[in-house]
Amino acid sequence: MIRHVFTWKVADGHDGDKVIQLLNDFSAEVDMIKYLEIGAHTGEPNDNGDPWDGVLISDFETWEDLDDYSNHPKHGDLVQKLLPMLKERAVVDFVRVQQ
Repeated sequence: MIRHVFTWKVADGHDGDKVIQLLNDFSAEVDMIKYLEIGAHTGEPNDNGDPWDGVLISDFETWEDLDDYSNHPKHGDLVQKLLPMLKERAVVDFVRVQQ
């Protein structure tokens, strides 16, 4: 199983709920996702530093499925909508060891 983690910080003047809505709408349109969780950070910054505003966690059966997801035509459209709304973003993809 391949886990894809995408996290972001919302740019000033943009709505974090809109980011989550766009991610949910897109994710509902693709069928290669085996598991999906999207959420916004709750709570105040603390000794751990400045938190990210949200995270998308999704699982795929294979690297090819993740590649299909990443290269889906609507994914490109989504990225173009999201980029102006985000001040920072990060992605981590890894082989998930199931327990």
